[in-house]
Amino acid sequence: MILVPLLVLSTAVAGLNPRHRSGIPLSAVELPFLDRPHSAGTRPPALDEVTDALITMKDTGWVEDFGGQDGRIYIVTTRLSPSPLPDLGHRFDGETVGVIYSPLASRSSLDKQGDDSTTETWWQRADPLGTWVTLMFGFPRQLAAALLLTVIVWAFVLRRRRRRPVPEPQPAAAS
Repeated sequence: MILVPLLVLSTAVAGLNPRHRSGIPLSAVELPFLDRPHSAGTRPPALDEVTDALITMKDTGWVEDFGGQDGRIYIVTTRLSPSPLPDLGHRFDGETVGVIYSPLASRSSLDKQGDDSTTETWWQRADPLGTWVTLMFGFPRQLAAALLLTVIVWAFVLRRRRRRPVPEPQPAAAS
């Protein structure tokens, strides 16, 4: 239950872009000590279309979107809920859009977009349960790798238990 989300996040930190089952990659994890892709300073043609799609989804988790140096549009989000990634995957492909998970993003960056929703707590904004569900079941390669590792470890443990000799009972000492 913990291995799969850690595997997904660690592959994203390593720059391997794990892909959600919808085809959208998790391009980076943004924490204070980690780097993320930077804006190219140019405006990709699909940026307005992606922004409009995010607005119509009414997902309050996204903080910003920008064009990266590789031509991909990056969406910075405070949560990985189960619904936005498939919606983005149906509209765009993984070469057009990438997601940056930033659980510690501040509310001030949301206010810059003109979001006039009520003040949310970190728990509401980050949605840890929905993020865990998405990380656990939304990335099939990492889920398969974790299941394979679990089977290998269990097979090793069971094999080792079978090889361990059973001590014979010692006769009782006569008094």
